[in-house]
Amino acid sequence: MSKLDTLVVPQVDSLVVSIAPPNLLRLQGTITMQEPSRVLGGFLRAVHEAVVADAVRVFELDVTELKFVNSSAIRLFLDWAGWLKAMSPATYRLKILTCRKFTWQKTSFVAITALAGGHIELVAAS
Repeated sequence: MSKLDTLVVPQVDSLVVSIAPPNLLRLQGTITMQEPSRVLGGFLRAVHEAVVADAVRVFELDVTELKFVNSSAIRLFLDWAGWLKAMSPATYRLKILTCRKFTWQKTSFVAITALAGGHIELVAAS
């Protein structure tokens, strides 16, 4: 059984979180809460650890329907980039599927990718 199968998806107003094992996490809606790391930080860390435990080579984060995140939520993605960069060597690549119509995604994820030491790939899916 996959470790991803055992994760409990957090319930967050204005955000739909879904996992499709073996290698996809989808975030849809908005993240505007004051301290998103309280609710989502531990979950995303658990996803990262499950991906490592399951020996997934490429993991996809689909944010094509994530319309907006506040500045506090950007930290969630920065943390993930840090977890990848801290792995020596990294056991998987994070492929982030973005949407061109949300300009915050291009500006934010390009910067986050630069901080990840080559372990993140951006794909404009739509």
